[in-house]
Amino acid sequence: MPTDRTYPAADGVDTWYAGKSSSVTTADDVVVGVHVGPASAGGVSPASAFDGYTPVERIDSPADGWNDAADYVVYFGKDDADPVELYKATNGDISTLTQLTTGTEYNAFIGHLS
Repeated sequence: MPTDRTYPAADGVDTWYAGKSSSVTTADDVVVGVHVGPASAGGVSPASAFDGYTPVERIDSPADGWNDAADYVVYFGKDDADPVELYKATNGDISTLTQLTTGTEYNAFIGHLS
């Protein structure tokens, strides 16, 4: 395994990338989101953030009237909950985790936990 890797300083990624790339020639040509990724994950939470919840269904590009603006939505059951509890989160972001207790959306997915 190589031991001579060199990584850029956090404030020098564009310069580092320009020096390694054949598609750009200067740091000013480097575009975040095209050539390099953003400094943060952009809202996607690590899987460990959902510890205690079991995913039961994922819907990509939902057009259901509840989650239309989301790229995807995941429905979860809360582990060891009695009675069964249903939750959802959109786009892998733990801050959107919401418990569903009644209504059409609840009725559509609660059966997936049985």
